[in-house]
Amino acid sequence: EQKAKGLFTIRCLAICHSKVLLPRLHDVSLAVTIEVNNLRTKVSHFAIGTLGELFRTLKKNMDHEVDMIAQVLLQRTWDSSDFIQKGASRSLGLMVQNVTLARAMTALMATGVQHRNVTVRKCAAEHLLTTVEKMGPEKLLSGRHINTDVLVNTVVRLAQDAHQDTRWCYGRQMLSVLMSHPKFAKYLKQSGPSHDL
Repeated sequence: EQKAKGLFTIRCLAICHSKVLLPRLHDVSLAVTIEVNNLRTKVSHFAIGTLGELFRTLKKNMDHEVDMIAQVLLQRTWDSSDFIQKGASRSLGLMVQNVTLARAMTALMATGVQHRNVTVRKCAAEHLLTTVEKMGPEKLLSGRHINTDVLVNTVVRLAQDAHQDTRWCYGRQMLSVLMSHPKFAKYLKQSGPSHDL
């Protein structure tokens, strides 16, 4: 009860008095992220929703917390509880919509895309597709915002993923977005292993 009340207070502060949270944002984010793994599903679900609310209200102020939070939320996407899975995916969606896209993309590629669990890879690929579509091939392949080799290798890996949804719905869609860039074939030859080509 106390933890749920505390999370509710943080949510209210984020909505009504976000400037109060800014000086201690890392501590607040860390405290809420720890509660995501709480054994009580009610507390865990409420913490997941609170993180989504922090992303929605504090937007780019949350950039420095993205790596830590994305890792924990992605872990919860393969939870046995359906509402925990959906809540974690919803909060990741709010993260992608509100923080710096390059920051979100880096976090998703670092922890989700290479995960051994199929559900985690699928969720990461879904949100990665959103960032790819929002940024567009010009920005993505310019090399200024993210490492082009890592991006191309990641997209090629997802386009060959063992899970059908990850492969068809997300991996190949990302590939088709990048293929619209005239220099994509050159980047693919530079960074893609020959067997993938």
